[in-house]
Amino acid sequence: MASTSHKLTIYQLLPRLFGNTNTTNKFYGSIEENGCGKFNDITPQALTEIKAMGFTHVWYTGIIEHATMTDYAAHGIKPDDPDVVKGRAGSPYAIKDYYDVDPDLAVDVPNRMQEFEALIIAHP
Repeated sequence: MASTSHKLTIYQLLPRLFGNTNTTNKFYGSIEENGCGKFNDITPQALTEIKAMGFTHVWYTGIIEHATMTDYAAHGIKPDDPDVVKGRAGSPYAIKDYYDVDPDLAVDVPNRMQEFEALIIAHP
């Protein structure tokens, strides 16, 4: 029998849902109504438990900035046209900016890229 020690097993993690403890799930609800997980919800303990389940890698899904109805104008982010947004939270597959991360996932929106980088550096 061949060894499987080289086999990669990927855990797909959607941060928007992963750390969200709000169970409202209101149809067409806002981030305030339905909540949203954050980068800092992905703790060393959570990653250790994922590894203990046998996963070798984590695929962070929905990280890249996408169109949303959440108003971030106060942070210099232009509002998105409602005609291109899928639901109020938007679709993590409807990419808006390949060089930025989703502000919904940050505790401190202006420092969202640093929050994401800290996650990757701290938990390679």
